[in-house]
Amino acid sequence: MNALAARRPSAIRGDQLEMLMRRLQQYAGIRIDSSRGVIAGCIEQRMNNLGLQDVDSYMSAFDDSINARAEWLALIDLLTVKETHFFRQPAALECVASYVERLLGCGPAPSELAFWSAGCSTGQEAYSLGMVIEHVARQHQPWVQWHGVGTDISFEAINVAQRATYGFDAASRVPLTYRRRYLERGSLPGWRVASQIRSQTHFFHSNLLHVNSAPFADFNIVFCQNVLIYFQRDKQRWIIDQLVDRLRPGGLLVLGAGEDVRWLNPEMRRLDWPGVCAYTKTGGFTRD
Repeated sequence: MNALAARRPSAIRGDQLEMLMRRLQQYAGIRIDSSRGVIAGCIEQRMNNLGLQDVDSYMSAFDDSINARAEWLALIDLLTVKETHFFRQPAALECVASYVERLLGCGPAPSELAFWSAGCSTGQEAYSLGMVIEHVARQHQPWVQWHGVGTDISFEAINVAQRATYGFDAASRVPLTYRRRYLERGSLPGWRVASQIRSQTHFFHSNLLHVNSAPFADFNIVFCQNVLIYFQRDKQRWIIDQLVDRLRPGGLLVLGAGEDVRWLNPEMRRLDWPGVCAYTKTGGFTRD
């Protein structure tokens, strides 16, 4: 046996894996649907990083200490899927654009607009929303101010979002009009989000399991796609209700396809927009 093989962490047993996933769900409220091999590979990577070969030693690290909290966050970073790109959901963004057009054209224009990208991953979703809102506002009410908030459970993803710099292929799905106005060549190879979008979009670490204590609210738009799948069904419905509480009257809620899990809320009206799961909150403008 060579030295490299000798240093390889021991394989995690099925009972250890199940126990760790149960504890993760208790800690963060999320469940991971990846294959056992993928999850085990992430755990092995963390053990390598910590210089541990014994799975029991790694399991014992999850006590009530600050170090345990840091390890949970590091493991979550590896386990949660962060695949995303600019303008990933074109139909949903078209729905947002239509909503903003109607909001700005329905009576006195608001003095400012606010949106929240809940589960923003590495930031492309939030920046896409910012580009759409900036573009519509410039056409209709160029003096209207806006700001956006992006949140994610992953510290690593938030760090990438705050840098706002992406590879050359990042612009491939950005419509040409938006690309010319809102992306610029960065100091490193690739693209950087333009300053007028970057300066108005802010990112924070946050877990939707604790959304009821989130220190922000009063949004015109809440965009939450491909995030609720990590939570149990009862938690999904509770989270959606919490998102509704943070919407202004007449606000727009956009969920991922099928993520409303037969959810009903008397304050919300489903929009008839093909391919988009979107609702408006009663009490605001109603013109279709």
